[in-house]
Amino acid sequence: MSKKANKGGMRFVEMANYERPEVVENVQDDYVSYGTDNNYYGDIITRYLGSPTNARCINGISDMIYGRGLDAIDRNINIDSYIEMKKLIDEDELRKIVGDRKLLGSGCIKVNYNKNKTKIIAIKHHPMETLRAEKTKSGVIKAYYYHPDWNNKVQGDKPKRIPTFGNGSPKDTTEVLVVRPYVSGFYYYSPCDYQASLQYSQLEEEVSNYHISNIQNGLQPSLLINFNNGLPSESIQQKMESKIKQKFAGSSNGGRFILSFNEDKETAATVDPIHLPDAHAQYQFLADESREKIMLGHGIVSPILLGIKDNTGFGNNAEELRTASILMDNIVIRPFQENIIAGLNKILAFNKIYLSLYFVTLQPIEFVELDNIETSVVKEQETGEKLEEQVKLSRLDNFTFKVNELISKYL
Repeated sequence: MSKKANKGGMRFVEMANYERPEVVENVQDDYVSYGTDNNYYGDIITRYLGSPTNARCINGISDMIYGRGLDAIDRNINIDSYIEMKKLIDEDELRKIVGDRKLLGSGCIKVNYNKNKTKIIAIKHHPMETLRAEKTKSGVIKAYYYHPDWNNKVQGDKPKRIPTFGNGSPKDTTEVLVVRPYVSGFYYYSPCDYQASLQYSQLEEEVSNYHISNIQNGLQPSLLINFNNGLPSESIQQKMESKIKQKFAGSSNGGRFILSFNEDKETAATVDPIHLPDAHAQYQFLADESREKIMLGHGIVSPILLGIKDNTGFGNNAEELRTASILMDNIVIRPFQENIIAGLNKILAFNKIYLSLYFVTLQPIEFVELDNIETSVVKEQETGEKLEEQVKLSRLDNFTFKVNELISKYL
């Protein structure tokens, strides 16, 4: 925030400037803080709650990642392992892990062992925003520190240390495994994949706040406020300026005003609106621009895949939607799924559970690219159509073919 004053008492007041949430890793105490004031995750959640486009992208992609749940191609071969896996991994818990992985850039899997630590008895979700990585010189993060609300941590609070998977003592019956991608330049944490578009999420939020405030307050966005009863002292001018800023600053109150103190003896202050030419067009541009950049940050190939109507990019005919769906699945959804499954496989291996896991896709089978699929196993991964169902359909197709052949031969 800055201000300028001239000899006549005219003061130009620049209101709030945008500051993007910083992705910084600060080593302090026993743990590494994350972001400005150790509140990066809080900033991300705020942008999620404030921007409708950002929230829709995150929710939609999370749903696509989870699909219709976790399954295994070899479930009929390893029946016991499959049943045990299903008992260990609750669907709701897995959904939460998927949601955090998309929203926050990392997801945390909490592992509970039996008393003797010979077997894993539960795989749960742990809120990622409550964890901070333990500092290390060995190259391996051996623990995370837990606090229910880092933003309100006070002196004297002692965060609880939770060892990472495979690094706990025999007495530690709870460990955590954080699933996250490698991001160059970051060791302890991984920024969310849409980090570069966060400012546009806030822009969308601020534009909506601005319009609502104008309706509620009945004020124009920019004002010239004249005090025509003489020039007060500099200290009084600053006090009056401060009070007006508190009342009218930010998107909630219009953005910027000009405060003027004059030597005239007029007793009444005047408030003159400064009209912005083509204001409607400018705000519409900002709304459209923020929406487009948010979707770009999330890698949205076609907005209609998330139920967002749009007049640009892919159309809505079947072939274009199919192409968009295939691209979205391969370049956006699969990397998330593979990252999460890799973490689950590490944990399940402790119980000697080895399965070919996959997330059942939400894509209609008409949208799945089947031309290059050579085996039934790969087909199940791509379509979610069970192997046994494929066999049934294949037998039915053969039977139908034979019947038609006989009919054509004898009729």
